[in-house]
Amino acid sequence: MNNNNNTKKAVKAVLVDIDGTLVTVTPNWSLARTSEWNTETVQAEGLEGGIAMLRAFHMMGYKLVFLTSRGQSCKVYTWMKLRELRIDHMVDSMWHRPAKWDGIAPHEYKAMMITQLAKRFNIVWAMEDEDKNIDVMRALGIHVIDAKVWH
Repeated sequence: MNNNNNTKKAVKAVLVDIDGTLVTVTPNWSLARTSEWNTETVQAEGLEGGIAMLRAFHMMGYKLVFLTSRGQSCKVYTWMKLRELRIDHMVDSMWHRPAKWDGIAPHEYKAMMITQLAKRFNIVWAMEDEDKNIDVMRALGIHVIDAKVWH
């Protein structure tokens, strides 16, 4: 997502999804399932294809901006999982869904967040597995790597 109005954002960034992209958790978070979701997060297995892609972007100098539809209550468990996978040191920015947006569809939430994040980051690439999210990202001019290829 190139915003030519701000040259201070010269460092390129990759938008990184978590569930279905870096780990095997099935995305179905809701307030009613918070405790189950936290347990599933801890038990999730890493997806080697996504982790390898993340490492490659990191080695190329991209900022890694994690954007997840997970709720705020899952944040500590997300960090635990990223530490376990030995990728927590690569996170430049991490964004979980604010409670005020709990009822918003994931693709709508991500569209709103990308608009905000584009003010701070030059988002060039994204790693994502959900088709609606991919469509939103591509419509915003972001090159998307469909994580379903490494499932």
